[in-house]
Amino acid sequence: MWGSSILPIAALAALPYGNAITLHKRDEPAIFGLPIAQGERSHALVKRDSKVASTALYNVLNFYYMVNITIGTPAQNLSLSLDTGSSDIWVNVPTSTYCAADDDPCSSTGLFNIKDSSTLKTLDYDMNATYVSGFLAAGPYVTDQLVIGDAAVKDMEFALANESRNPRKFDLLPSPIIEFFDGILGIGYASGTYAAGRLGKEYANLPKALVKSGAIKSPAYSLWLNKFDGTGNLLFGGVNKARYQGELQTVPVVPVAGRYISLAIALTDISVTSTDSKKSYKMGLPLAVSLDNGSPLIALPKELVDPIYKEVGGVYSKTYSYAYIPCNMTKADYNVTFSFSGATVSIPLSELIFDNYAQPDFPEGTCLFGITYSEAGVNLMGDPFLRGAYVVYDLANNEISLANTDYDGGDDDIFEIGTGTAPVPDATLVPNAVTSATGNGPIQTATNPASLSSGSSGTTVYVTATATETAENGEASSTSSTGLAFSMSKPNHLLSGILGAGLLLAV
Repeated sequence: MWGSSILPIAALAALPYGNAITLHKRDEPAIFGLPIAQGERSHALVKRDSKVASTALYNVLNFYYMVNITIGTPAQNLSLSLDTGSSDIWVNVPTSTYCAADDDPCSSTGLFNIKDSSTLKTLDYDMNATYVSGFLAAGPYVTDQLVIGDAAVKDMEFALANESRNPRKFDLLPSPIIEFFDGILGIGYASGTYAAGRLGKEYANLPKALVKSGAIKSPAYSLWLNKFDGTGNLLFGGVNKARYQGELQTVPVVPVAGRYISLAIALTDISVTSTDSKKSYKMGLPLAVSLDNGSPLIALPKELVDPIYKEVGGVYSKTYSYAYIPCNMTKADYNVTFSFSGATVSIPLSELIFDNYAQPDFPEGTCLFGITYSEAGVNLMGDPFLRGAYVVYDLANNEISLANTDYDGGDDDIFEIGTGTAPVPDATLVPNAVTSATGNGPIQTATNPASLSSGSSGTTVYVTATATETAENGEASSTSSTGLAFSMSKPNHLLSGILGAGLLLAV
């Protein structure tokens, strides 16, 4: 998710895959992994080794992560932005309104040429995904063969971005201003796709399609981003016990208005600890927060963030909509601990500071800080949190298991995620966990609002379940009877997670 960032999820209250996940080893487990490697954008496309069940995910500027796939017959190579916060896959095409520009802006991550695939089938409905910052991707749904790692999915449904505009922009030092318009690989709930939420046409998106193909047993995966600039791993259908400390603790996904529209859990406490003090902050808690790798920052309400800034020396910039902090605080002995009904993840302050990343007019000696203010209804535990955690997303049972990451855990120790009602081995279901919390989800508005002008400084995004429309420059926009709206005051700045939050929000 981004304001200049990455994406969402929507969900179904019950998915037909059993009541709980179980982990067990077997001789040929239904697991495949995607190692995450730090790399430059120009190296995002690499040759996939067909002899191993993995493909590289690239850490781009520590702001988002790319995965290599192939689509079509013969196979065409593409790199897409991974997003636990959204559910659709969409790809760039050579003739799109953005990619057809003279400077060939989409070439570095690959373009899908539909004329070159003999197995492509075009469907009779379109995606029209508008994200919070104004980022747009629209075009027809199609099916074709998709290969990710060593798993092949026949007739995978995805969308072609024939129309596209308002790419993400990075303007943080030391990097020059760069525009990104990558396709998206959404791995949220199947009910979170545009087709399901807006058109009533739910299909098997990637996690469910991998189950149908026999590649994995259940629509579940674990994410380990590792430390800043580090190499991590994404496992579909598996858990790597060598990549976390202690035990996995399981908490329920928190529904919004009775529905599962984001992979959110209840944040119940934040504490900041140094060698001689510990301060706990509970203002406005419990709070529903999405664990979204599509967000480059942690985004929480101002009243919760300001005491943290005061304790560690952070300062919020209204100009850029994020905070800075003295760079030398990377050497300070502070830890920030996030608690979810007693399941805790503790992160060194140094892992929350983007060392040597700054705006030109930030005070000398300051760096970008990984915690910022959230927009109303969009509270996100983005990459700075996820780099310090090991997270298992169980889409079948609407549960999330998490533990502290282990940066130096040694050789892999991988267990398969199966089906059934037994608890996860070496994982504990947190007793009396919070199952309902506000704060993550759209703001309820009047039924069927006919229109709303955003004014010159911002954009209002209407949300219907998981689809959005925007009203800009006085133009009209409408929603269904369950219409919801977000007001984004600085849509072109890097904000909390934007491509998704269960609502199709983006750059």
